[in-house]
Amino acid sequence: MSRNSSVIALSVTTSLITSALTFVALQIWLVPHLKSPKPEARPETPAAVEVPRLLGLRPDDAKIILKEKNLLLSLSKTTPHPTVAAGLIHMQMPLAGSMIVPGQSVVVEVSAGPPPAAVPLVVGKNVAVGRAELEKLGLVVQVKPREDKNATPDQILSQNIEPGQNVTAGASIELVVAQAAATPSLPDYKGKYFNKKDVSEELEKLGLKLGKVRYMDISDQRNGYIYGTNPEGGTQVAPGTAIDFRVQYLEE
Repeated sequence: MSRNSSVIALSVTTSLITSALTFVALQIWLVPHLKSPKPEARPETPAAVEVPRLLGLRPDDAKIILKEKNLLLSLSKTTPHPTVAAGLIHMQMPLAGSMIVPGQSVVVEVSAGPPPAAVPLVVGKNVAVGRAELEKLGLVVQVKPREDKNATPDQILSQNIEPGQNVTAGASIELVVAQAAATPSLPDYKGKYFNKKDVSEELEKLGLKLGKVRYMDISDQRNGYIYGTNPEGGTQVAPGTAIDFRVQYLEE
């Protein structure tokens, strides 16, 4: 290789090294002055809120409570429920206490009231027992007393809805219940004229009956007039009691 060639090669090498050093120096100077691209702003995720308890509330009231938490109400369906009154929420999803993002919906089911139930046979039972059975089904019990000397007091004599018939809660049922005959008070017959037919009919209306009639001669009484009874007038007597009369002697 000639001397000129060596000089040229050395010159080229020196030039390349100088260029490389210049490039490195330029990079070192530029890096601090270059601005990093600003990252795109991402929308902030809203904080989760706690789902309130809605069971037992009416949908309108539940909607107000959810609105305060920026939540929505979604009515799913209306279904019978044995214990929750009609019109009230008996199911919700998510459950109370769950955490969800604002704007989401809480799905609820509303009660249609207890399902139809078959009326039991309560005739012959004590009214307290029969009433309890019927009210447990949500029925409104109406009691109609009736005097019945052949039945035990407070015994149910009849019901106006046949046993086995399906009814919904809130329906009314009437029970006829035996009532002890009222204890009549014996009228005061003293001094009244004794007419056997009239007296017998009057006593019968009171649930009493005519007993023995004793005709006696009392000097200060008029013939045919009553001067005493047994029991005495004004006494409360049991139904069916026979009332004895003492009457001034009267020729029949």
